Order: sequence, then structure tokens, then C-alpha cells
Amino acid sequence: MEHLRENTLSQQTVARRIGEWLEPTTSRMEVPAAADYFSGFARAVVQTLSPSSVRGFFRELDANDRVLSRLGWALLLAVPVFATLAMFVPATVGTAAVNPWIKPIKFSMSFSTFASTISLLLLALQIPRWQLTLVRRAIATSVGLEILSLAAQAWRSAYQLSGHSLLDTSLAQMTNSMVMVNTGIVCWMLVLFCANRVRTDLIDRPMVSAIRYSIVIFLAGNAIGGYMLARGSHTVGVADGGPGLPFVNWSVIAGDLRIAHFIAIHAIQIVPLFAYILSQMAPIPPVKYRRMAVGALAIAVSVAVGATFVQAALGRPLIPWAH
Repeated sequence: MEHLRENTLSQQTVARRIGEWLEPTTSRMEVPAAADYFSGFARAVVQTLSPSSVRGFFRELDANDRVLSRLGWALLLAVPVFATLAMFVPATVGTAAVNPWIKPIKFSMSFSTFASTISLLLLALQIPRWQLTLVRRAIATSVGLEILSLAAQAWRSAYQLSGHSLLDTSLAQMTNSMVMVNTGIVCWMLVLFCANRVRTDLIDRPMVSAIRYSIVIFLAGNAIGGYMLARGSHTVGVADGGPGLPFVNWSVIAGDLRIAHFIAIHAIQIVPLFAYILSQMAPIPPVKYRRMAVGALAIAVSVAVGATFVQAALGRPLIPWAH
């Protein structure tokens, strides 16, 4: 009996001491409030977009993928060249329609971000080295040829060169073919991400979800682009070339399908960037809530694409302009 009593007392003592150890720990643990997450998100945004972080990003990108990194910089360097050529467009062309060099400028900027994004996505895939090299070169070649084709078309439009319908048709076909090459590569990447052929040491589950969603939306944007090519215009309700917003030239008097196309193709940057910022927060949200947030943003972007497409199809401008 004495032995049992001693054991009972010792067990009670141990239990009491365990309770004493746990109480302070429990009292010190604080569940982050919503304000803590909002402030943490704001700090992560500032840190991610800071000049030092941006410089580090491009240095690392160039070290890991010189082909697409140099392609992105070459496209950015082409922008001031096209802008200079735009200043010398004959007055008759500039007043009659939108400056033809605006399109190569916009596409150079867009393809520059696309090259950097695809480079990062390729690094996250678990694929053989030869496939990585082949895809990089294919993207660089297709993007380069497409920009050259757009520049040639802009030159011919600027100086109203005629009599070469075969050349114009060839340039248009080259542009469409290069779009199909890039679309095929992105579809292949989507299959690999859906099959979980990813490097788990580089990306987590919320980022994988973000990449999948963004690629699907991107492909929807490509489909809208194909629809515009099939119908032969991007403006609904009036002919192309009317009054539009500065630089982007989105119609302010009719529907413009380019708005939905623009939002969709840049989802491939927006959604993964959001997932990355969530991963840099302090306190960092649990994986479950980060995946939910990424899914909510993907739905919001998809709704924006659908809404602007329907609005344009109905012939209504996004921002009406009284005239």
C-alpha cells in the first residue's frame, strides 16, 4: 500500500509539473489577428518590390537562364528603338489611325515579362536538361520572330507600302505560327504541373496551385486572341482604329476584346506573384489558407476576364468617353 501511495503521489507531482510547464507556454502563444496578416502582407509587398530585391531577382535569373534572361532585356531595349521610329511616322498616317509602332512597343514589353515568367516556371519543373534547353531556345526563337514580324508590319503601315500582298500574308502567318508554338509549350507545361513534375525544394503547394490556375487563365486569354484573329478585328460595334485610351488604345466608344485578352495573359504573372508574396509574410499564413487565398484571386481574375469579354461582346466600352 505504501508503495502504491508513493507511486500515486509521484504521478500527481509529475502531472502537476507538466501542467505548470504548459501553462506559461500556452499563455505566451498568441493567434495572429487579421490586422497582423494585413500588415505582414503589406511588408512582404514592399520587400518583394524593393530595388534590392528586384536587382537580386534579375541577377539570379541571368545566372540560371541566360537565354530567356537576355531575351527579356533585348525586348526591353527594343522599346526605345520602336518609340524613336514612332516619332518619325508621316503626319498623314499618325492622324488617320493609331501610330503603327505602338503595337510592337506593347508586345515587346509584354513578351519581356512573359520570358522572365516562363524562365521561372521552367526552373520549377523536374525535367531533363535537354528538354529545358530545347524549350528555352524554342521560346526565344518564336518570340524573336514574332517581334520582327510585328516590326516589319509596323514599318509597312507607317510608310503605307503596298503591292506586296504575299509579304503581308507571310508576315501575318509567321506571327500566328509563333503564337501557336508558344501556346503549345505552355500547354505542355500545364500538363507537367498537373502531373506534379515539380521541384518541391523550390516551390510549395500554394505556388503549384497558383501556377496551374494562372496557366489555365493564360490559355483562355490566348483563345480570346484567336477569336479576335478569326473575326478580323478586336473592336465590337465600330471599325478598329477609333478613339481609345492613351497608349493601350482600348476603344472608348465601343467594345474592345483586347481588355479581356490583356487581363488573361498577364494572370500568369499576377497569381504566382501573389502566392510568392504570401510565402514571404511574417507571420506566414498556414498552407491551407494560402491555397484558399490563391484560389480566390484566381476566381477574381477569371471573373474579370469573363466580365470584360461579355461587356466587349455587347459592344460596350470599359470606360465610356463622351464625344
